[in-house]
Amino acid sequence: MQVILPDEQIHQIQLLISDLIKQEIENRLNNSNLESPFLNKQQTCDYLGISNNTLDTWINKGLPIIRVGKTVRFDRFELTKWMHKQ
Repeated sequence: MQVILPDEQIHQIQLLISDLIKQEIENRLNNSNLESPFLNKQQTCDYLGISNNTLDTWINKGLPIIRVGKTVRFDRFELTKWMHKQ
């Protein structure tokens, strides 16, 4: 089955999709929480410019973590202090 839409409806749909994509990109950027002093593992890897494997190695070497149940977070200030000591 083929649906034929007037040009105006096609244009409205294109604008709607474009707006939805822009909103999703903004949401993803805003939810990165880089303003927060507490980072998750991926944010910590991005912040330090290292891989997840390197992060795990550094944790074993004493990189300070905050553990709440199964959740692991990193304090940006403590990360910086630890890095200066290395």
